[in-house]
Amino acid sequence: SFSRRTNPFFPRSPRAVCARAESTCACVAMAWLPSGAAGGPALRGARASPALSSGVAAAVMLYKRALPPSSPLHSARPSAAAQRFFCQLLERGASTVYLGRWVHSATCSVSVDDRPHVELTDGSNGELLQKREMVGAFQRIPMVMPATDILMSAQRKSRNVPPTKGIQNIAKRERNKGAKQLDALMKELSVPLRTYTENFPRRRDLHPYERSLIELTFGEGYYEKVLGRVDALRKKITSVGKQHASVCAKSLTKREAEERLTEGRKELEEVFQRGQNAIEDLINVAKALRSMPVVDPHIPTLCLVGSPNVGKSSLVRILSTGKPEVCSYPFTTRGILMGHIVSNHERFQVTDTPGLLTRHDDDRNNIERLTLAVLSYMPIAVLYVHDLSEDCGTKVADQYITYKHIKERFGDRLWIDVVSKCDLLDRATPSRFDDAADDGVDDELRRYREFGPEDAIRVSVQSQIGTRELKQRVHHLLTSQRARIKADGGDNEEAVGEVR
Repeated sequence: SFSRRTNPFFPRSPRAVCARAESTCACVAMAWLPSGAAGGPALRGARASPALSSGVAAAVMLYKRALPPSSPLHSARPSAAAQRFFCQLLERGASTVYLGRWVHSATCSVSVDDRPHVELTDGSNGELLQKREMVGAFQRIPMVMPATDILMSAQRKSRNVPPTKGIQNIAKRERNKGAKQLDALMKELSVPLRTYTENFPRRRDLHPYERSLIELTFGEGYYEKVLGRVDALRKKITSVGKQHASVCAKSLTKREAEERLTEGRKELEEVFQRGQNAIEDLINVAKALRSMPVVDPHIPTLCLVGSPNVGKSSLVRILSTGKPEVCSYPFTTRGILMGHIVSNHERFQVTDTPGLLTRHDDDRNNIERLTLAVLSYMPIAVLYVHDLSEDCGTKVADQYITYKHIKERFGDRLWIDVVSKCDLLDRATPSRFDDAADDGVDDELRRYREFGPEDAIRVSVQSQIGTRELKQRVHHLLTSQRARIKADGGDNEEAVGEVR
């Protein structure tokens, strides 16, 4: 009974059997989940069905020799090993993105609409955990084939469609063949387009942070416009294809059927070629979306904020694995850049944001609004960078105004202030600030110009001054941020302000 022909758990390699077992477990996972199994802790007491346990147990018996020596499945009975394997599968990796939605990783092969609703502890119907707005949908958008590849594949497959067997009359056989080939060409051209429009995430299903990224990257309504053009092309192809297939099916002679087949092919191909620019635009949108960094809201994240060219990217380089571009001109960072920190076996995220100029939020460009989107919609801790040497090109007074505005708007975030390029402050002469050192400057601004904000860390990346203290403070800050995320149940914090 364990032959390759009859047993699905008998693939060629141990790695393949693990993949097959995981796929089977995922397919039946939602069939036996208890009502309280929306979270990880509830899964620990869950049990798999006997049929599933016996099937996985058979696979475990066959492939125990391929398991790592430290695996607990070596010493367990086959049924217990299967049970433990199944529960570990569900507890491993809490969630992933499926068809543009955030779902449990063990249910990726189960349709979202087919899953049963989860009952909350109070008995009321709650939202599915899988349908909660979470980030990460951009990483699972489908790969879009070039228009020429779609057309060539459709032409090749449609020409190989034979007529229905058993038709003796030549005219009937030819019109049957023509209608079937036109229908096949129509489907081969339209089905990929339907797949794209259905599997690209809708804006209403996205996290507010990702919705703002789409708007700020492509402009207002461009994303929906591209998807609408692709869907309109699909509808046009379907309409033209059905029309010509119907006309071809009514042909009276073989020659007429061949002519209508040729005419239908030509018009379908022309319609597709006229609309292929929409497909090319969709390819560009997909590339841009997949290149956007993913910020996991369950992992503590440090967001570096400040005026342009104050040294944020240099700090990201010494704090994390991120390698942003470091140049001496403003607005070097034109997007959201991600890095990671691993400290004491703990993993954190670091994001570098574009610089903010001293102006009202309504007057900010899209690059600056990316920074406000991260601050508004993601549960982050803030590392605000100040350059009191004015080497960045922004006056200290302007930096102070921007700092006060951001601090007042996002003051509920955990916060660290850093004075960068402190080695340049020792060489700065008082005359450098004479233009601003008049009697009209208040005492708070004078203190800021001389010392920076209260409790600010003075750092120089080039001279390695204060970097050790900065790393310690950052680790403590992110540890506190982790505690805050757990206290909030891992939910995203509400937006503090609207990115206009």
